[in-house]
Amino acid sequence: MNRPPRSSLAIALEDYKGPRPGIALTIAAIFLLAAVVVGVIHVVMLGKAGNAIEDGSQTIRTLNGYNAALEVWRQLAADTGEVTPQEAQLRDSIALALQRQFTSLKAELEEPTDQQLVDDILDDFTPTEGEVGLQGREAIILLKARQDSAIFEAATGWQSSQYMAALIIGLAVVAAGVMIIPMSWAYVRYKRGVPPGM
Repeated sequence: MNRPPRSSLAIALEDYKGPRPGIALTIAAIFLLAAVVVGVIHVVMLGKAGNAIEDGSQTIRTLNGYNAALEVWRQLAADTGEVTPQEAQLRDSIALALQRQFTSLKAELEEPTDQQLVDDILDDFTPTEGEVGLQGREAIILLKARQDSAIFEAATGWQSSQYMAALIIGLAVVAAGVMIIPMSWAYVRYKRGVPPGM
């Protein structure tokens, strides 16, 4: 009974020096599956870090604008001299706009501490004893510092995700090194005319 002709790959694998193909295939599959899992985690981490950085940056830009307007209102409110109707109208319109903006900002913030700081800013628009706007100034500085800290933490998470990327590459290299590279090398040698065993 004649045997069917052997394929060139089967002949080339006579020179294959790696682990048994079944074992190599299992190992490669495990490492590739691990690379896929780590890759999914990597993408999720990048997404979360990117969103946190973008949100924090947007909040800081918003706070910088609010802080400038708050300082203008504070100077107008602290003026003990004679106030013209135009100045009073400007002061009150700035106060009303800021109260709406800070109330809206409070609804967007998730941390109770940040929300309390916004409440401290809003409390400054109610006449109280002491320097006008001082509590709000201190609260907005603390709020900006907390947002800076959140961005720093998100950036640290972004850097950590780079280690995940390196791990993905490492797993893929191991998977390729176990089976694909040795088999490909044996096949290339055969195609170049190097007989098995040489």
